[in-house]
Amino acid sequence: MPGQILVGEFVAEAPGEEFGDEESQINLDAVTFLERAQGNLSKLSGLELSGEKVTAIKCYLTGERQENGEFSIRRIRIKDKHGLSRTVYNAKVNIYRELAQPILLGIEDKKLDPGLEQI
Repeated sequence: MPGQILVGEFVAEAPGEEFGDEESQINLDAVTFLERAQGNLSKLSGLELSGEKVTAIKCYLTGERQENGEFSIRRIRIKDKHGLSRTVYNAKVNIYRELAQPILLGIEDKKLDPGLEQI
């Protein structure tokens, strides 16, 4: 959909220094990568964007609200223009600013096409 942000499913090696071993490598999947990226986005607080100071940036993969109030992460299968199947996640980025309306990027899960193939 126009304005939608998709993150493809992947696994990549990353430095494992957070576990105390600077030479180790860990495997990150798309979900873990975005969780780690969200932690680093707090470093952007105070940055000026469109003339306003950024107070927070939230980046997350969307899904349905569960009974406990948390959200699932929806995996979606799509076909690209070559007919190849891909597994992707729908993502949102919300940029909150000090004295201005937030900048909301991506599409909420509830507004996605109900005909999407979920896996």
